[in-house]
Amino acid sequence: MDGSHDEDLSTGRTTYVVNHRAATDNLTMVMNVDPVRPLDHETMWTYMRRLLERVSAVSDDERVLDECLDIVVGLLGADRGLLLMTQSDSTSHVIRARGSRGALAPHEQEEISRTIVREAMDTDACVVWDLGKRQPTSASIATLGILTAMAAPVHAPAGGGRIGVLYIDFRNLQKIVGSAHIDFFMAAVVLFGAVLDQRQRNRQTREQLEGAQARCVEGRTTPPLHDLLAFDSMSAVRRELETATTSDCPILILGESGTGKTLLAQAIAAASGRRPIVRAVLGGSDDLNTISSELFGHERGAFSGSISRRTGLVEYADGGTLILDELLNLPMHAQRLLLDFTQFGSYRPLGYSKAEPKVASVRIIAATNGDLKAAIKDGRLREDLYFRLAAVTLTLPALRTRREDLPALAESTLRRMDRSPWSLSLALRKRLLAPGYDWPGNVRQFERVIQRARERAIARDPKCTVLEPEHLDPREFPVGGPPNEPTPPAAPAGLPTEGGWKALQTERRGLEQRERQLISEALSRNDGVVAHAARDLGIPRTTLAGRIEALGLPKR
Repeated sequence: MDGSHDEDLSTGRTTYVVNHRAATDNLTMVMNVDPVRPLDHETMWTYMRRLLERVSAVSDDERVLDECLDIVVGLLGADRGLLLMTQSDSTSHVIRARGSRGALAPHEQEEISRTIVREAMDTDACVVWDLGKRQPTSASIATLGILTAMAAPVHAPAGGGRIGVLYIDFRNLQKIVGSAHIDFFMAAVVLFGAVLDQRQRNRQTREQLEGAQARCVEGRTTPPLHDLLAFDSMSAVRRELETATTSDCPILILGESGTGKTLLAQAIAAASGRRPIVRAVLGGSDDLNTISSELFGHERGAFSGSISRRTGLVEYADGGTLILDELLNLPMHAQRLLLDFTQFGSYRPLGYSKAEPKVASVRIIAATNGDLKAAIKDGRLREDLYFRLAAVTLTLPALRTRREDLPALAESTLRRMDRSPWSLSLALRKRLLAPGYDWPGNVRQFERVIQRARERAIARDPKCTVLEPEHLDPREFPVGGPPNEPTPPAAPAGLPTEGGWKALQTERRGLEQRERQLISEALSRNDGVVAHAARDLGIPRTTLAGRIEALGLPKR
């Protein structure tokens, strides 16, 4: 196999720079499988043929990846073998994980050396770490008892870019890992590249982030579609979008509040190339004129107070994508306006007097967290409008059903907030995956938990780049003892307690600060619109306005 290697005795790592084209052409090698007896060419080629046979039968790519990993783990005598996908923000997440007894549980998948994985990604080369040459340089290696670990970047064929990382480790003192193991490992890396490339080819064309970020009415950075759908838990959504991304048909996104519906809508729009991308937050008013003016605009003098012409969101979105956020907030008497536009592509701004209506070419992506069937039955949603908007229907899973994604989601959130090389400690990864804790929120809430944890970490140590369990707020994500432990009984009412008044004032100030934070975040998410923020918080607009005044928060 063509290539070179550099050995660093100070770190115990050997970096192999491999010519992938040469590796494809020259797979003849000798390896030692047994600690005592060398493995002959015939046996080695038997296993290599098995890999090639599995690569050629990729009708079920998930099963193929598992079987290929089983072959690599079994032949090399490794304790763990994992295939990780790399994303555009330099994070990685496990897509398949196998051990000597089959599939690894989510918590077992985290018991690997992320340091070796990151080094393979950073150097774009095979990295081998050997305890015999150097003491452990990371806590996870020592804690997990890893003796040898190998990780190498997986590239697409024909000079394609890196799409993943293959990782294996050994924890048996009697196992001898030689150069033949590394050669076979690197040959397997080339074959995994072919499988992953075919796995991604159909959905990557328009999902890579190219050029400038799509123009949205909200300034939040949108991850590329491929990153949002890279998790196994999103496979159903991924399949639905295989052909829908490049078409013009409307899309309806369903899911609980906070599951990332708006983020997905913006990513779909960006991947389709249909710009500009405009978001309409529905439900700010029940007044038909106000709704019509926001969506379709109005002419000067169309109604009392209209002293100038207003361009509607539909006109702004002409040629691009219009995202309708919270569809069920649109009153029935305004749904007819939207129905006519979805059917004919034509509309009339308020006060528009010309005979021919205006026309706009807009792809609509609607989102809601409500029960559409119940809404149709109750007369809150027109059935004909539903069928117009639901050409493609996507349902986002709640985060409590995809707990295995929490570590990768946390890393992705940190990457978007900070260019520093943040990572999660092994203890935190295990805490996030703890089976006894039922995560009550969704993606949006989880991102806020991670954001506040990062802020606490920096407050304690400005140079900190590793998130630990103690950085989490135990009220949001318990970090000590079994979840949902009973709280100690409160002191009986009326009995004097030492420092009780002082403690009460401290608690009151804390609650007030928490209230300020929640209201400020809600206003920020809704561009300072009190009515929208009130709906987000689930309280009346007048109540929110009163609290803003009482707390002395700045008015926008």
